[in-house]
Amino acid sequence: MNKIKDKMMKEFLENNAYFVDFFNAYFFDGQKVLEPENCEELDSEMNDANMDLEKHVDVIRKYNDGNLYSAFIIENQSYVDPSMVVRAAVYEYVAYERMLKKSKKNKSKEKLPMVHILVFYTGERPWNAASKLSELVEVDERFKSYFHDYKMNLIEITGNTSYNFNEEDVYNLFYICRSIYDQSIYEGTSNHFGLVKSSVLKVVKTLTDVEWLDLEELEEKEKIEMCEAEKRWLEVKSKEWKAEGIELGIKQGIEQGVELGQVLLYKTMIKNGMSVNEISKVCSISVESLKRVLSD
Repeated sequence: MNKIKDKMMKEFLENNAYFVDFFNAYFFDGQKVLEPENCEELDSEMNDANMDLEKHVDVIRKYNDGNLYSAFIIENQSYVDPSMVVRAAVYEYVAYERMLKKSKKNKSKEKLPMVHILVFYTGERPWNAASKLSELVEVDERFKSYFHDYKMNLIEITGNTSYNFNEEDVYNLFYICRSIYDQSIYEGTSNHFGLVKSSVLKVVKTLTDVEWLDLEELEEKEKIEMCEAEKRWLEVKSKEWKAEGIELGIKQGIEQGVELGQVLLYKTMIKNGMSVNEISKVCSISVESLKRVLSD
């Protein structure tokens, strides 16, 4: 499954507009410093028999706008890897080695361009592995001032860090996944995504495996209304809860009170356009009892 996720994300990040949007969000707080038209494919000379960088990292681009000349790499990571900080450091220094070889071959005396690596973590669990080399290595105090620490640039969907993406598709991918992971998309107040491209939602489906995104529908339609998709989730979830024995209404008696979560479920369904009659059928609660709950 991880290979499928990685392949899907690699294809998404191959789009240069999406690619630079991640770096603009991370390094420049959303300012459009990097432009997609200045991205170039990696030279074949950057690879050799020992390590083919293009086979090890997801997307790598040369960037040159006349003022900034750098190499940018995005490595997508779908699971927490304790060795990731070392891998990122290796990729970075291998890239420098390749450029140095090319520079020597061309007898260039110019300094090498910088290499910037960004690790994009798409998993549901919070990242709890090292993001700095010093978190992985037992650094003796006597050598601390000589230790060369390496800090990994990490963007993770989980967590509370906000990023200012300019590309709507990147914003939707990132924040729909985050709202699915933290369950906020089901609260009725955070689903502001509106119409979303099916191509983006296919990636969301692959990363999160949510049941309410229908692959057949995504193949048929160019865009999906997120509120409609969420409404289907509410229908599926309420039936699932009922099957698990969770009462959604009157079994314990409305007079004894309905749990807060049940009340929120009904109110969220109403907010998302479901009628009282529809909710009554889905949740197996009488219209009269439902109206009583909603009026409390």
